[in-house]
Amino acid sequence: MLAQAMLLLLTEPRKETKGQTMKLSKTLLAIVAAVASVGLLSSAQATPITGMLNISGTATYNAPIATATQVTLFNDVVTGGANTGSFSGIPAMVSVTMTSPYIFNPSTPTPALWSVAGFTFDLLSSVIFFQSSHGILLEGEGIITGNGFAPTSGHWSCSQQEGAGTTLTFSATTSAVPDGGMTATLLGLGLAGLVGAGRLHRRLAKA
Repeated sequence: MLAQAMLLLLTEPRKETKGQTMKLSKTLLAIVAAVASVGLLSSAQATPITGMLNISGTATYNAPIATATQVTLFNDVVTGGANTGSFSGIPAMVSVTMTSPYIFNPSTPTPALWSVAGFTFDLLSSVIFFQSSHGILLEGEGIITGNGFAPTSGHWSCSQQEGAGTTLTFSATTSAVPDGGMTATLLGLGLAGLVGAGRLHRRLAKA
């Protein structure tokens, strides 16, 4: 937005003298260049997490699955295979540290819901997508951090298989959701401002 506003200033007809306009052009050109540089620096220093991590294990609920509101204890949780992106170097059967209780009704933040191989997932909220005596499907949103990457939004999906009692087998995936390219947008606007400034400079040079 900042670069876009500067582009409008650069291309808008003005009544100033040629010298005044040239001075304004150089000033705004320097500002736009600085914005573009910040965008490049941010991109280089803040690589987001990508890919998906699979885990599975057993979960003990506070009630039969049809009416449960929380996981009171996780056991024997390990990574699955076919992890992708930033998680691709994590093999199957690596022990995962889980935090309990995990309260999903009502939705309750769970810091460090899971931690493995230098990555940590802080759950911010979760919803019950499906729940009955046949199983449960939970969806949630949070932040993945670790291993020098930029904190990255993550989507949590946990399914509980049908079974008797309150201790059942579950499987879950966490998918990284990068920020959507805000840095790229900022850089693009900065470059657009540079193009506009160059065009104005050429017009003034011909005047």
